[in-house]
Amino acid sequence: MAAIKHDSNTDIFRDQLFLFIGDNPVAFATDASLNTSTDEVDISNKMMSGNWKASLPGQKSFSISSESFLTQTEGEYSYDKLLAMQIADQTFEFVLGSAKVTEQTPTGGKFEIDKTKKHYTGTVMITSLDLKSTVNDIATCSASFAGVGALTPGIVTPTT
Repeated sequence: MAAIKHDSNTDIFRDQLFLFIGDNPVAFATDASLNTSTDEVDISNKMMSGNWKASLPGQKSFSISSESFLTQTEGEYSYDKLLAMQIADQTFEFVLGSAKVTEQTPTGGKFEIDKTKKHYTGTVMITSLDLKSTVNDIATCSASFAGVGALTPGIVTPTT
């Protein structure tokens, strides 16, 4: 296999990843994270040399998290709507990926997931939800979600 030629000017991802719940982004998000992990299955045994531990890959899992400014606008995915979903034990579909602006305003607009770019999908449940308000600062909302089933890299839809 030939060595890959790296180019910092063109190869580094220069976009923002949005967390969408259904068709809507988490409102006023400042951070979105995706974490995957694989459990270790211990296969250490007496026949292994040197008393070294050995493992094989086991079950995989994923989690996502989001930080955002608080809004209490009806319908927005912020603390109140997420809390209602958590209390109702809802699981729901998400997409993490680049967004495209469908209606720009000076302070925001409408956004949708850009399926012409790499994205990730799956089903999640809310595992923790935090509301924080500090003196002389903007209130924030932090949410953590655990994957229910598989994480799926999205198929990139070609532009027409």
